[in-house]
Amino acid sequence: MKQSITVAALASATFIITPVAFAAENSTRLFKDWHYGQHIDEFPRSQGYYDCSGDFGALALCHDGVQFLQRVFQGQLMFAEDNTLVSTTIVADYSDDLYATLIGALARDFGMIFAEGPNDSLDLVYELQQGTFADEASLALALNSFEAEQLRSGYFGMTLVEQSAQEQLFADSRNADEMLMNLEPSVRAIDVLAYEDDYWGPTLQAAFHLPGRQLSRLRDKLQQAPAEDF
Repeated sequence: MKQSITVAALASATFIITPVAFAAENSTRLFKDWHYGQHIDEFPRSQGYYDCSGDFGALALCHDGVQFLQRVFQGQLMFAEDNTLVSTTIVADYSDDLYATLIGALARDFGMIFAEGPNDSLDLVYELQQGTFADEASLALALNSFEAEQLRSGYFGMTLVEQSAQEQLFADSRNADEMLMNLEPSVRAIDVLAYEDDYWGPTLQAAFHLPGRQLSRLRDKLQQAPAEDF
């Protein structure tokens, strides 16, 4: 039986710190063996993938048996117009335990840079640049309070990036958006959402993407646009 989203017994502050090594410059990994740029034909029906484009209004495949953290998620793979993979999402029924487990696993390599809910948003890069928090304890308290308030309202989302990239870009980034715009093509970002879905009920999802590669793709498309008088 699904439970309502409650205040999870874990701190978003676990996302701040701990250095890790840079990913390889040519890395295209999104999640496990799913890589940015893979062709849709590499995900056959015989392996459990099926077309779920109608659910998203864009080319997509789903898989109902994705194993992660000893749990089963639904995998959602989104493709560009050239049939290549651009982002992946794992989705499951929300529980406080799964939420804590997921965040604990991601916090080993990723750090939070932005959070939002139905009532407010928190740009952690901006706030740290402004010296808003006196010390790590006050930062942890602010993050916990923000997380709890938004979860009580039925929606909490956060954006994470690999910690090594945070450390490299922090000094030159005025806010979270600027940091995302400057990520190297190999650096992953994750959008974690906990929310009440009208159809599915309490839901937890994590979307993996490579902002640097997506930005390069958009720039290439702009440069390739035909010139025409109008």
